[in-house]
Formats: sequence, structure tokens, C-alpha cells
Amino acid sequence: MNIVSSFMPFLQVFFLAMTEPTANAFLELVTGWMFLPGRSLADRIRAIPNSRPRDAYYRVLASASWSIEEVGLRLLRLILALAPQETLFLVGDDTLLARKGPKIFGAGMHRDGVLSTRTRTVNRWGHAWVVLGVVVESCRNPGRYYSLPVLMQLYLSQATSQKLGRKYRKKTELVLDMVRRIQRELPEQKLHFLGDYGYTAPAVLRQFPRDIEVTGRAHSKARLYEPAPPRGPGRGRPRVRGEQLPSPQELLEGRASHREFEVAPGRVYRVRLASAKGCFFQVPDRMVEVVALQHIGQRREDEVFYSTSLDAGAEQVIRWYARRWSIEVTFRDSKGHLAVGREQNRARAAARRTAAMGFLMYSLVVLWHEFAQPNASTSVRNYPGKRHASFADMLAALRRESLAEDRRKHFQASPQSTELQKKYEYLEKLLILAA
Repeated sequence: MNIVSSFMPFLQVFFLAMTEPTANAFLELVTGWMFLPGRSLADRIRAIPNSRPRDAYYRVLASASWSIEEVGLRLLRLILALAPQETLFLVGDDTLLARKGPKIFGAGMHRDGVLSTRTRTVNRWGHAWVVLGVVVESCRNPGRYYSLPVLMQLYLSQATSQKLGRKYRKKTELVLDMVRRIQRELPEQKLHFLGDYGYTAPAVLRQFPRDIEVTGRAHSKARLYEPAPPRGPGRGRPRVRGEQLPSPQELLEGRASHREFEVAPGRVYRVRLASAKGCFFQVPDRMVEVVALQHIGQRREDEVFYSTSLDAGAEQVIRWYARRWSIEVTFRDSKGHLAVGREQNRARAAARRTAAMGFLMYSLVVLWHEFAQPNASTSVRNYPGKRHASFADMLAALRRESLAEDRRKHFQASPQSTELQKKYEYLEKLLILAA
């Protein structure tokens, strides 16, 4: 079984970073991964039809000479070539990939954001990955956004860093390094970063380059100030901040307008909304637009957002932040359908490459379905109210096209009976759904 030929141009981002023998083994490994994600690398290798020694596939991840960062940057340029954007929206977040075993490289105890609540923290043993993705609007379903991972870093906890003799680095430092790396790669491109409070808090905003716009969350009691007034005559230290402004909570307690607007297709907000422009206490030299809203008719807490783009407007700031949710969908689909995070890597290079390769493969499958799949309307999973193809449909389409091309290659010369053709198509569908 071989991967469909229309998917090969997208795999060039990997091939160009590898030698020819490594690329050949990598292609077979990807074929097994797409048809049988499995619970381990051994399961994926069992789905490979060739008789190459099993060690060859492990060497692709553990010892072959190629860079996952180089592949990510090539993927970034491929995304911009297929979907040019005046402003490139970046989204950053972290996710936990649970592991088992004390010999897994880089594993440690991390907070599980899925199982934890505000009053209860659940820690699990595994890998914490910090991922930076590019937000791309679907050309087939306008209004739907995908977060395509391009760069990612393995986060090491303080205990793990000390054990491995490495300098401890915070998650925010890893995100900032990746954002600056993209800025160096695309010096002429406008960048706009989206993130939750952990990555856009005022203390983190202070470290972002001034030419990168940021949209994120703020605290309801955040201290806002007017810009510092011009320095007057006389001696003394000049003022750093102007007069203090009402906090977002105080804005909602005062006069607020009632709004009803669509944040995303099918998602309407009815809120009391108040906005103001000012500077955070920690960042007195950068103006932001703060938007505080209170939901009407829903049992939801008050929310506060901000953006450094001052001419956007309150509703646009909320719509921008809503795009951040696409990275949560990326994490769910990568883990659920590509089995990212189920490998047991003991080698350092394999631990840093395998999960990252899975995130990059997610991006390639989405790009293939959006720009190279002619039968995007067909779906193997239909239910009432479904408006667009899910990632499961995209992966099923890739398998279906690969099987169809393989069938044409091997059976076109000899005519098949109608009954045999029906049985073959039925087995294909079972394989697509079972995988």
C-alpha cells in the first residue's frame, strides 16, 4: 500500500531536509502512520508493506541527520504560498502527552489542563509540548479556522531540567523564542499573536517585540493607566504612567452597551460590553484596547480581552480571540486520530521528533484536503447538522484516495467481476473506518 500521489508534494517539506535513504524510509513510515496510527511505533511499522529492516524506521527518528525546525519553517513557507495573508495570525499553547515508564526521555510531572479545574489540580507523568501554529481560514468553509502547527518545543519541568543538567526555561520563554524565529524568517510579514492568559498576561506582553500585535485575555481587576504625560519643566524623575483608569470590572459596573453579534458561524453572543483604551501597569509604554463583557442569559463568568491593535473595535477583538480555540481542536484531533503522544521514546532525538512529526503531519493532511482533494464534499461520517468535514473525514479521504489509486494501479489491467468489486469497496470502507 502506498500513499496517494497527490499527497507527495506536501511531503517535500520533509524530503528536502533528509538524505535520500532517510526520505525513502520516512515515506514508508508515514504510510504506515496514516493507515494505522496504533498505540506505538511498532504498530505503525507493522502496517508498512515493504520488507525493510525494522531498525531503519527507528533510525529515522532516533539518529538520522535532519532538523524538525527546518521542516517546520519549510511548512510555514508552504502555507503562505498556498494561502497568502496580509497579517499572519499565530497561536501558541501547550498540551500534555501522557507517558508511562521512568526511562522516557524528558518526561516529568505536569499539570493536566483537561482534568484540572480552578479548585483542583491534576498532575500526570508525561511530556508537555509548547506548540506555535498558524491560523488559516478554510477556503471551502469560510469562517472556519484551522490552527496548523509549524514550530514546537519540548518543555522540561524544573525537576527534569535539574536531573538532565539543563537550564530551566519557562513555557512563555519557549513561545517567545519561536515567535522571534518566525519574525526572523519572515521580516516583511505582519504578525499577530493569539494566546490565553498564560501567554498574553501583561508580564509576558512586556517581552513581545513592539512590531508584533498581541490579542489575549486580561484580569478583571487589571490596573489600567493613561499614557505618561509629557515631561514638564523642572527637576525630578519623569512620570512613567498617567492617571489611573477604571478597571475592567468597574467598567462593567458602570454604563455598558448591549450587543448581539456573531463570533463564529453559528455562535452568537448576547452581552453587556464596555471597552476602554489604556496601558497596563506592567507595560506602561504600550497602549491596548481592553474589552470587558458580561453574558446575558447564560451562566458564564465575565470575560476580559485586550488587543494591541487600537483600531480594531471591541467586536473584532473578540472574534480574533475566538480563533485561538482552533489550536485546542488541533490537539484533540492529533491525539485522537493520529495517536500523537502514544510513543515510548527513550532516545533524546526520537523524543523531540516523534510527537513534533505528528503535529506537522496534521498540518499536511489539512492542507492536502483544502488544496489538493477534489472530492472534499464526500464524507464517511455523516450526521444531521454537519456543516463541514472533520479531521476524521480528511484522514479517511486520504486513505480512500490512496486505496483507490492502488486499486487502479494493480487491477486496471485485469477486469474484475462486479461482485468482487463490491466486496473490495466494502473492505476498503471497513479499513478506513477501523483505522
